Amino acid sequence: MRFIRKLLLLASLFALTACGFQLRGLTAPLAPLPFASVYLDGQGAVMSELGKALARDPRLTVATSAAQAEVVLRLSDEASAKDILTINRAGRVNEYLLTLRVTAELLRGGERYGEPRTVIVRRRLAYFDSAVLAKEEEESFLWRDMRRDAADQLARSLAYMKPLPAAAQQSLKPAVPRDAQPVR
Repeated sequence: MRFIRKLLLLASLFALTACGFQLRGLTAPLAPLPFASVYLDGQGAVMSELGKALARDPRLTVATSAAQAEVVLRLSDEASAKDILTINRAGRVNEYLLTLRVTAELLRGGERYGEPRTVIVRRRLAYFDSAVLAKEEEESFLWRDMRRDAADQLARSLAYMKPLPAAAQQSLKPAVPRDAQPVR
């Protein structure tokens, strides 16, 4: 009986490795990034998680200044919301919807490299009046998990960024009339 258990365990481990299964976060992204060094610019709760996600790739250097980096990854927006999802018959909250929206853009030489990326992460939070402290702890755990998930999604999406065509770069710059005089 022990032999059969060990054989089944060995067969299941072999099947998992044969299908390409890897634990998340322990290896570099599958696709190589189009740059070798990056500087993280911005503030917010996602920045530290994003630094950890990018540091996992041994092919990438996270620079300490923008001058040392090939590209700058700027977190331009981070917003979180807690909305009521369902209400019970008594009119009390039954479930919340937690939403985290993060927008980042990649800059190379001061010019935008690719379109800005927006990641939206949502989680449901069941709520009970009888377990307020436990639900507060669960909510803080969910927010941490959502920040980690958003950072991982942003890090993976960097491998697929393509430079904008010159025409698109020009359309993103604000148009200034030729006869406009500087304000003094």
